Amino acid sequence: MNVPFGFIPGFLPGASSLLTSLDTSILIILRDSSHLIGILRSYDQFSNVVVSDCVRRRFIVSKNVYTEEKRGLEVVRGDTIIMLGEFEGGKGGMREVGGEEFKVIEEGLGEGEENKVVWDFDQDF
Repeated sequence: MNVPFGFIPGFLPGASSLLTSLDTSILIILRDSSHLIGILRSYDQFSNVVVSDCVRRRFIVSKNVYTEEKRGLEVVRGDTIIMLGEFEGGKGGMREVGGEEFKVIEEGLGEGEENKVVWDFDQDF
């Protein structure tokens, strides 16, 4: 069976599946619950990724606000990634605030108020 040069099968196992996401906007959720948004530029067999035009999005869920911090070019270790997927934009119904206003809101949080997005994958299914 001859496979034509440049043929990409419908499914690629492991890190190879990132091939179809090259040069597209992605969202990465890290183990420390950080959210990175940027353009996927490169990756390797360990799912280490290079993201350009990267921003870090931080949330205060109880106040329904978020802020973005520009990061530029970011290298992310594959073992810190929980989830990675294509991103089409959107704010999820939250209001964007500046960095200084975010700090004021964060300092005013009461005890028990959640200041980050918690992904509980076991409970969502």
